[in-house]
Amino acid sequence: MNLIYLDNYRTTPVSDFVNERINEYNKENFFLPVSFTSKGTEAAENIEEAKNKIMNCFGCGGGEVVFTMGGTHANNLVISGLLRDEDLSDTEIVTSVIDHPSIVNVYEYYRKKGAKVHFVKVDGQGYIREDILAEKINEKTRLLSVTLVNHTIGTVQKIKKIIEIARNRNSKIKILLDACTAVNSIEINMDELGIDFLTFSGHKIYGPRGIGAIVSRKGVTFKPTIFGTVTTSTLMPGADNIPGILSLADALEKAVENRKSYVSHTMALQKKLIEFIDNNIPDAIINGPKYGERATDNVNYSFRFIEGESIMMFLDFENIIVATGSACASSDLKVNYILSAIGRDHELSHGSLRMTLGWLNDEKQIEKFCNELKPIVERLRNQSTIK
Repeated sequence: MNLIYLDNYRTTPVSDFVNERINEYNKENFFLPVSFTSKGTEAAENIEEAKNKIMNCFGCGGGEVVFTMGGTHANNLVISGLLRDEDLSDTEIVTSVIDHPSIVNVYEYYRKKGAKVHFVKVDGQGYIREDILAEKINEKTRLLSVTLVNHTIGTVQKIKKIIEIARNRNSKIKILLDACTAVNSIEINMDELGIDFLTFSGHKIYGPRGIGAIVSRKGVTFKPTIFGTVTTSTLMPGADNIPGILSLADALEKAVENRKSYVSHTMALQKKLIEFIDNNIPDAIINGPKYGERATDNVNYSFRFIEGESIMMFLDFENIIVATGSACASSDLKVNYILSAIGRDHELSHGSLRMTLGWLNDEKQIEKFCNELKPIVERLRNQSTIK
């Protein structure tokens, strides 16, 4: 039986194109950028070319690219690098209650260290409350961090308006944009938006795992929090992952080149999936914005009277992979913080299912998924004591 993979926000398969480039780089372009050698110079030039590709893809007309181990690492480096030498007792930082854990958890750490941290509430669809955001930003606010596309419910934040509010309140505030789940479907121009730092990851865009990057606009930087032998960046010392760096740039270029096709492809599948659930499965509530307003590759529903974990397990028996916000499926057994923040009660949070679409999905797969989902939900509800 062929696998139906609907968990592309967790990770994407490496594309054939990128795999070919990785193999090529591993064989021919693995050299480190050592000075005064032809191969070392060539490696340095290759890295510089990759940086220029990445900056062009994000509309960053001059700046810097720091390569990291992924999106989580990138967010940590920026936040900690900006706060390294600050007087935390006189420092404020802002994010939303539904931002990615690689932001929220770091903010919690600095809250415990003495910084004043504001977690801005969201509305029922996951949009940052602009009125509350304006209240929380002042002259002491050092950083605003925003996840552009929410990794659970697909909400695309109104980033232009958010940045406008932030800059009006504090012209010196730094803006960090987590774009890890946005790159495939959303165009981002850093210079036009006024973004200071952008983070993204290779394994979300059909590229390699273990590689990501921070893109910072010209004149903006943060301080190092890792120290060692410097090769290409004082902000990320150590031996460079040359094949990873070069294939990351290739994967990003492909994602940008194919973005319109990707949006068209995933939107059609998303519509088919949402229409089926709305028309065929009662007591199913969509989480996040309605169709046409959310990221085109995200579908998230809560099914009353049953747990998402159970649905996920029965789908897995049919070789269908999805994700759930059920507490039982997480390591800490807590209610999903994002679903809770948009007003879902314990039952609905436990009964959530996330389907994230990608290039390898097609209409036949969605039809197969729908044909399996309905009887599974019916069977579980018949057995459920939660009524």
